[in-house]
Amino acid sequence: MQAATGVWSSLFGNQRLTWDDLAWLQSLTTLPVLLKGICSADDARRAVDAGMSGIYCSNHGGRQANGGLPALNCLAEVVDAAGDLPVVFDSGVRTGADVVKALALGARTVAVGRPYAYGLAVGGQAGIEHVLRCLLAEIDLIMAIDGYASVPELTRDALREVRVPR
Repeated sequence: MQAATGVWSSLFGNQRLTWDDLAWLQSLTTLPVLLKGICSADDARRAVDAGMSGIYCSNHGGRQANGGLPALNCLAEVVDAAGDLPVVFDSGVRTGADVVKALALGARTVAVGRPYAYGLAVGGQAGIEHVLRCLLAEIDLIMAIDGYASVPELTRDALREVRVPR
């Protein structure tokens, strides 16, 4: 394990990718390339200009850097700047309410990480299926209670800021 870690570190540990590397990355595959970690309108526009196939709005690591900027607070400006480019959202998605908020802010897709992993750990494939069924049921319930029959009906007007007194 130590030798493998050493080899990986010598190959990639000091490497930094920049915006200039995106063309090279795209040349390596015929698959769509989505750029992850976009949390600003400027970066979203740069991703569009670089010919990305999509944007992954995520602070990918915000849970380790507690107190960092929540990706959800960046989502609307990223979607606006992305234009027609699809935006995938993740970062802290745990409930159906999280999914509904992200879709209302304009995410085309919402990725689920930790709940999926928890389901896998507890029950294998059946655990994953149970977690995803519960998540979908919660999304359906929230939308029905709030009067939305379909995802395209969700817009930013569906959201209201709630301030909790301290």
